[in-house]
Amino acid sequence: MTDLPGGPLVVLAGPGVVTAGCVDGLRAFAAAGDLGVANTWGAKGVFPWDSPHHLGTCGLQARDFELLGFGDYAAIVATGIDADESPPERFALAPVVEITPIELAVAATSLRPRPGPLPANELYPRLAAIAQPGYLDERVPLHPARAVADVRAAVPVGGLVAAEPGVAGLWVARTFPTTDLGSVIVPARRAPGAAAAAVVDAARAGRAAAFVTSTPIDDASMEQLEAARTEGLAVVVEVWGGGRLAAVDEHRRLLEHAFTEPGVKTIQTPVATELTQLLVDAAGPVVAWGGLPE
Repeated sequence: MTDLPGGPLVVLAGPGVVTAGCVDGLRAFAAAGDLGVANTWGAKGVFPWDSPHHLGTCGLQARDFELLGFGDYAAIVATGIDADESPPERFALAPVVEITPIELAVAATSLRPRPGPLPANELYPRLAAIAQPGYLDERVPLHPARAVADVRAAVPVGGLVAAEPGVAGLWVARTFPTTDLGSVIVPARRAPGAAAAAVVDAARAGRAAAFVTSTPIDDASMEQLEAARTEGLAVVVEVWGGGRLAAVDEHRRLLEHAFTEPGVKTIQTPVATELTQLLVDAAGPVVAWGGLPE
């Protein structure tokens, strides 16, 4: 393993940490060095949202790494990175030290906390200022963060939520409160049908499963959902766009009921997707998946 420089360190963790089964090593590394860890959206859940090590989910928007203060660290420890989520030229605002996920546990045994104050993290409070009031917003059409929170609250323990890249995927990746590793997926690249396929596979394995997307649903995703219908699988489809709600609480009730029913259940949900501009104002244009459609 490459020697780490003196001065403050920050960790950027990608999905390779999860697929390698090295989340415990990452947590040991962060604890040993008293380090903050930012995760790309493919690694949501490596730390619970309320962990003191959790700096937030990043890589979705142009200013994420700047606002995380990456340029003010002595080095960025990158581990398990997927370049489709966060290419190095985007996050390398300071020297980058790559540590493979399998090396993390061993590296933790020789790591010591770094003295001195850590650089400021402006990203987390900027996003929290949008998400936290959004979770409690009682207007219809729904605040996107409220729509995401309702899905999170309704899905049974052990379930999976997968969102299509785009506006719905952005809000899920940004605001889904992660406590359980592997509970949420948003693909790293635009691959029509990939998120729906993940949900159908989860349903085949007996997990509660929800697919979140915006209207219209693409043909590849429709094929996956039709396969689920043919096989008699239980899948909840949350479509942002259209539909009517008498009151904000109706959304969660519909979701909770859908998770108790067999078959493929579709909920058309009116969502104020124009509020995506709040995220853009806070952290710059969306860069994930090549940006959002005009």
